[in-house]
Amino acid sequence: MKGTTLMTKPKILVITSTVREGRLGRKIADWYLTQAKAATNDLEFEMLDIAELNLPLFNEPLPPVYHQYGELQNKLADIIAGADGFVFITGEYNYSVPGSLKNFLDYIYAEWGRRPATFVGYGTRGGVRAIQVLVNILSGLGVPTLSWYGYTLHIDSPWEAFDDNGNLRE
Repeated sequence: MKGTTLMTKPKILVITSTVREGRLGRKIADWYLTQAKAATNDLEFEMLDIAELNLPLFNEPLPPVYHQYGELQNKLADIIAGADGFVFITGEYNYSVPGSLKNFLDYIYAEWGRRPATFVGYGTRGGVRAIQVLVNILSGLGVPTLSWYGYTLHIDSPWEAFDDNGNLRE
């Protein structure tokens, strides 16, 4: 139709942060994705599982701030640049984020900026300490966070909260 503009839905990238075998992160991310899609038709949600990227430890010759990316960095940059916002699903490892998440974040720089993020934390105390660390990391990347405004979900004792099929226990 003439005069009609096709509007695309904002795309929210749901990023799982753990990579170890037997992890709960993917189960929680799948549950979150199902809930989010059922809650609104105004947003498009897409999963990004860091474990599926199989990233080596970051060792590129130049820091990402110079934006002289290698092939893998360009691939990640395209994925991140295509999102309008992020939901990080993160466990808490030693009072911080999983090393796999920090490694992933270190690969690129500018593509993160000015896109909002929120969090689903899980583990002891609902992953609150991991989220605190992640807020600081994302601040350095120019990502505004919705961590303290009621938009963060904390799942305490997730090994008890979910059944074997990934359903939230009542």
